[in-house]
Amino acid sequence: MLVRFNDGRGFPTFRASRGLPVASLRRELDRLFGDLERAPSFAALSAPAVTFADTGEALTLRAELPGLSEKDIDISVTANALTIKAERKVEVPEGYATHRRERQSFSFTQSYELPSRVDPEKVQASLKQGVLTLTLPKAAEAQPKRVTVSATA
Repeated sequence: MLVRFNDGRGFPTFRASRGLPVASLRRELDRLFGDLERAPSFAALSAPAVTFADTGEALTLRAELPGLSEKDIDISVTANALTIKAERKVEVPEGYATHRRERQSFSFTQSYELPSRVDPEKVQASLKQGVLTLTLPKAAEAQPKRVTVSATA
């Protein structure tokens, strides 16, 4: 039977009663959690971190896409939706063998419903240092209109 107690420094430890191999159990748990820490995080690769901003005349999207080039990214825009597709392929050069692979190939597709109508013909995209910036100008009917107040006598 294992009994859990605090070692005084805030770390839980175990002590054995009836001669169980606690040291062996602890080594196996450390190995298991160490392997999990070193495993690639595929959840982080499922979709990029994105920030949307509304400047009044346009919507701006910034997405973190490290390691991708403009050839790896496909963007499609309609009046009220945006879709970003990207794929990174990690291939071994011909004539070489892989000894260790930490970079993984991945692909994702992410769609966003836009909060206002945009003009798909005027959308601009740029990729700089792994950050994709999209400027989506709002359609004329979706832009804020300024109303002047006139005084009457």
